[in-house]
Amino acid sequence: MGGLGEKVAELLNELAVHPVNSLQQSVPVGQPFVLTNYIFFMTIALALTMLFFIAASRTVSLVPSGISNVAEAGVEFVRNLCIDVIGPEGARFFPFVATIFFFILFNNILGLIPGCKPGTGTIGVTFTLAMFSWFAFVWVGFTKNGFYGYFRSLIPSSIRQMNVFARVGLGGYVFLLEFLSTFIVRPVTLAVRLFANMYAGHIILGIFAAFVALGIQSGFSFGLIPAALSGIMLVMLYAFEVFVAFIQAYVFAILTAQYISLSIHADH
Repeated sequence: MGGLGEKVAELLNELAVHPVNSLQQSVPVGQPFVLTNYIFFMTIALALTMLFFIAASRTVSLVPSGISNVAEAGVEFVRNLCIDVIGPEGARFFPFVATIFFFILFNNILGLIPGCKPGTGTIGVTFTLAMFSWFAFVWVGFTKNGFYGYFRSLIPSSIRQMNVFARVGLGGYVFLLEFLSTFIVRPVTLAVRLFANMYAGHIILGIFAAFVALGIQSGFSFGLIPAALSGIMLVMLYAFEVFVAFIQAYVFAILTAQYISLSIHADH
């Protein structure tokens, strides 16, 4: 078990945030900017996102091929998602939702390459993305319904039509729940869901990789069979993580679109 404990400690250290331009083992406190391993790979993911959109915008043939075909299919997928969830006004918010979707997707996929880190593997990045999403749907709510109208919409219209005691008691209770959900719960759950799924996935992959390494080191005594089984599980889990990388980007994007839709049609 000592060997496994050492492997787990190495894994946790590998997944921690470290500067890439020094030999320090942690980020210095108080330093204004440090290029960390996660920021480095997040920058690469951002560049890939920009290249993806450039490839999509340069599609000029009626039957695109290669990367242009993939780009067009991906853009069309997100555009349809926005229109299906938000409605005709969804085309207006398509660039924002598409940027979030592909940025998260490229971060997630990049993190599956050995030696790379996903920017979405840190809570700071996912929380920032969640705040962008939160600001977008709250801004839409205030712009579309006005300050009073947006807060008024947090109480269902059916309750607003009840007697004064129900409006004050039940309406106040529902308003408090909706207020907490809109302004606190939604951004927190968006951030934690994405971070937890990506971080936990890498932990599981790392543990099975440790089982494989320990089994090989043990030799023929009893380690090769567990190592082979762990290797099979590792391949299966790796394929599953590719699926999770897409699903998490999709969930974040569709929830953002759904929250924008709720803000647009708040009084309904």
